Amino acid sequence: MNHRIYAAMTAILCAAAVMPAAPARAESNQVLVTNTDELIAALADAKPGDEIILREGVYMNDKWLGKWAAFFAEASGTPEQHIIIRSEDPAHPATINGATQESKYALNIIGSYWEIRDLKIGESSKGIFLAKSEHSVISGCEVYNTGGEGIHVIDNSSYNLVENCWVHDTGTISPQYGEGVYIGSAKNATDYGFECHYNTVRGCKFGPNVAADHVDIKEFTHHNVVEYCTFDGTGIQGQNGGNSFVEVKGNDCTVRYNTGYRNGCTEQLYGFDLNVQLDGWGQNNKIYDNTLYLDTADCYVVKGWNCYTEVFRNTVEPAECVSNGNKVLQVRGYRLAGDANEDGMLNRDDLTCMQAFLFADTPPHISGENADLNGDGKISAKDLTLLKRRLLTGDTETRPEISVEYVKEEAGKWRLTDALGGRTITFSLTAKPQSTLNMAWGYWDPNADGGGKWSTVPLGEYIADENGSVQITVDVPENDTRVALEIWDYSNASGDLDADSVTLDSVTTSSPFPAS
Repeated sequence: MNHRIYAAMTAILCAAAVMPAAPARAESNQVLVTNTDELIAALADAKPGDEIILREGVYMNDKWLGKWAAFFAEASGTPEQHIIIRSEDPAHPATINGATQESKYALNIIGSYWEIRDLKIGESSKGIFLAKSEHSVISGCEVYNTGGEGIHVIDNSSYNLVENCWVHDTGTISPQYGEGVYIGSAKNATDYGFECHYNTVRGCKFGPNVAADHVDIKEFTHHNVVEYCTFDGTGIQGQNGGNSFVEVKGNDCTVRYNTGYRNGCTEQLYGFDLNVQLDGWGQNNKIYDNTLYLDTADCYVVKGWNCYTEVFRNTVEPAECVSNGNKVLQVRGYRLAGDANEDGMLNRDDLTCMQAFLFADTPPHISGENADLNGDGKISAKDLTLLKRRLLTGDTETRPEISVEYVKEEAGKWRLTDALGGRTITFSLTAKPQSTLNMAWGYWDPNADGGGKWSTVPLGEYIADENGSVQITVDVPENDTRVALEIWDYSNASGDLDADSVTLDSVTTSSPFPAS
C-alpha cells in the first residue's frame, strides 16, 4: 500500500478517537416564505428544527418590531436541531433590508444554534446583529450598505463562526462605527454582556469601502480567530482609530493566513493594530502567516504599544514595512513537541494540521521539528498517535521555546527584537574552537532618568568549546524594550581575530504564557 495513503487512513482512524462526532441532525421543519409578512411571522415563531427558506426577492420592513430591528427573532435551536434561515437558491439569494441606512438592524437574532446562510443583507444601520448566541453560523452572506457595522457578534456570544461572507460598503452614515465584523462591546457599554470568546471569522472578503477596521475584536474577549480572509483597504476612513485590517483589544487572539491589500488608502496606517483599553487586555495575541500588500513603507505591519504580541512569518510588500511596539516580539520559530502548526500552543488545531499534511492534496505549512514526535526524521501516523495521546492526557501546558529575530548591525554586534523584557534569553554563537570572547550585552530602559537610558552589562570572557560553541544566558529587566549583544575583544593563542567571523546562531527564550 502507498505509504501516504496508509498514513492518511491511519490518521483518520486516530483522529476519530479524539475529535467529537458530529451530532445527528433531526428532520427539519421547512418553512417557505415569499414576502415580508411571512418572514416576520416565521421568525417570531422560530423553534428548534425550523428551516426558514426565503424565495428570491427583497424583504423590507419599515415597521417597528422591537429590539430596533427590521427582522427579529428570539429563540434558540439545540445541538441536534439548529434553526436555519437561508435563501432557497444560493445562486439567486434573497435580500433582507431595513428601512434606511440610518435606522434599524436588518436582521437581529438573539439565541444559540442558528445558521444564517446565503442571504444579501443591507440598507440598515447594522446588517446582522447576533446576540446571546453560542454555536451559531453566519455563512455565505453578502452584507453591505450599512450606516454602521456590517456584522456584530455581541452580548455574551461565544463559539460562533462567520465564514465565506462578503462585507462591503459599511459605515456609510457613521464611518467611525463602520467595522466589517465587530466582536464584543467597548468598555463603556452598559446594555450588553462582554464575554464574547472563541469566535472565528474565516474565509471572508472585506471591502471595498469598509469605513473602519475590517474586524474589530474588543476588550474583555479572548481566543477569537481571524483566518483565511481577504481585505481590501479601499475606503477605510480612519476615524475613531479605524485604520487597519484587524484591530485587537482582547487576549489570546490569533490572526493568520489572511491576505490584505491597502490599495493606496492613505487613511490606513497599519495592517494589524493592537490596543490596551484596560489593564491586562490586548495581551498574548499571535499574528502569523499573513500576506500584506501595503504600498508604502510608512504603513506598519503591526502596531502594538504595551500589547504583548508574537509576530511570525508574515510576508509583506514592500519589504521595508516594519512592526512597531515595545512588546511586539518578532518570532523566527517555536520549539514545542506536537505544535505542528507552530503557533506556540498545543491543541486540536495541531491534530488537524497533521492530518491535513498527511493526506491533503495541498498540505499546509507544518513544523517538521515539532511534528516529528517520535524523532525518526519523518512525519507519519505514529506521530499523530503520539500527539493524540498527549491531548487525551491533558499534557498541553508546556511552554514553547521561542527563537526570536535579530539583525547584525556591524562586526560582532547584534540588535534583537523588542518585547524581551522580563525574560531569560540565551545567545548561541559559533566562533573558532578554544578562542576567547570578551563580550557585553545591553538594554534600553524607557523609564530611567525621565526619558530613557541605555545600560551596558559586561559579560567578561567566554571560551569557545572544541566545536566553537558559546552559550550565554541573561535575565532581561522587566521594562526593557531593546537588547543588543556585542563582542569587545576576540582572540586565540595566535593573537587577535576578526569579530566579523563570529556568527550568532540563535536567540531563544520561552513563552511567558503557558500553552492554551
